[in-house]
Amino acid sequence: MYDILHSKASLIFAYKHYGWLSRMFTLVITTVALVLFAISDHSVYGHFEIILTYVLLGGAVGLEIIAFAYMLLSFWTYAVIRDSKKDSRRDFREESGYYKCSVEDFLFRVQEMIRPMEKSRWSDKMAQYSLITYSLEDQPSQLKPIMKDLGLQYIWDPLYATSIAVMKFFGLKETWDHYRYATYVTVSDALKRQVFQELIKKMKSIEDRASYKRITEHRGQWALQRMGYYQEFGWSVDAEFDESILLWHIATDLLFHEENCTTEDRLISQHISNYMLFLLIVRPFMMPAGIGQIRFGDTCAEARNFLQSEGSIKKFDAVKKILGVSTEYDPGLVKGDRSKSVLFNGCRLAHQLKNEFTDDDKQNREEYKKVNWDRMWRLIRAVWVEMLCYAASKCRGQYHAKQLSKGGELLTVVWFLMAHLGMGEQYRIEEGHARAKLIVAK
Repeated sequence: MYDILHSKASLIFAYKHYGWLSRMFTLVITTVALVLFAISDHSVYGHFEIILTYVLLGGAVGLEIIAFAYMLLSFWTYAVIRDSKKDSRRDFREESGYYKCSVEDFLFRVQEMIRPMEKSRWSDKMAQYSLITYSLEDQPSQLKPIMKDLGLQYIWDPLYATSIAVMKFFGLKETWDHYRYATYVTVSDALKRQVFQELIKKMKSIEDRASYKRITEHRGQWALQRMGYYQEFGWSVDAEFDESILLWHIATDLLFHEENCTTEDRLISQHISNYMLFLLIVRPFMMPAGIGQIRFGDTCAEARNFLQSEGSIKKFDAVKKILGVSTEYDPGLVKGDRSKSVLFNGCRLAHQLKNEFTDDDKQNREEYKKVNWDRMWRLIRAVWVEMLCYAASKCRGQYHAKQLSKGGELLTVVWFLMAHLGMGEQYRIEEGHARAKLIVAK
């Protein structure tokens, strides 16, 4: 797909031999031009002109050789040779012990050694972004104690303030934050399997156009309804999509560091949670329109204000302090609605999840407690997978294509999978020209 959208591969391989002949033709004529110049009389040219001509022609020949090599070693060539080999058989000489190879066989073997098909062309990585980590580390207190011990605080403070001011002036502060705080993890097979199974369940639940529209518009509601918890947690997914992402991200991050259970759903939930926040903050054009960045900024500011009395604090201690906040009353009634922060609403969601899946009477039984935590993480994972699929379906195709030139996104892979299963937006044809059928009696 990247080759079609961002390279000349579709033109080169559009016809059976056009690409090969065109590449060979340009390579030959460029080489001939270099040879003709080399054997021509140079007495009429200056020394500088001769060197410059050799550099230009030699560079052109080098570029043509590289382009031709890329064409020979491309996956397109591999596919063409592999398809042609299905209808042909290689002869084996028992007495000599080697294959009677053609040029195609040789290229096929080189391709298998250099670019094996089992190696994914996608990076297989997903970005991670944590709101609490960002709130803790986006302040000068990390290096301040070290500079103070070295007696360099009088240099560090103005230097740090100046560098931040310069980055803000040139609009580079956000870019710096993105590269500083974003990390990458491998997309696990378990995560891929859960996404695929979720889409299969949705596909099987579609009966007509109305059910299709209803199910594809769900962004956590269907998972909660299916598991019987919509009445308790529906408020968190019925909010605006960017607010729901922040609510569930905060709750997931708090609970992830609260309980160290070994279920794979816990890790899947954390990875999707951090990835969705990365998309919301760093790739907002791939998400549905909203005020996610404003909410994120207000939430980070409230987190810093809440934790600033502790000075330099580790994330585990920060989680404990945030979870220690009473959520008996709605934070919006206490602080008003001018701030878009959702920090303590996320904390309220974490408390509700924890209380829903913890039984005080059986707290001492570790096996029962483990089952409760497993069920909780199964619910959180189902909500996150549904949010991921919803975001993929709402991202416009041009932005998926744009990200292919930068290594691709997991969101794009999910979008392609949904299209393959017939669940993409391109299949929603709700209006169009009417078709009439004329019946003529015999």
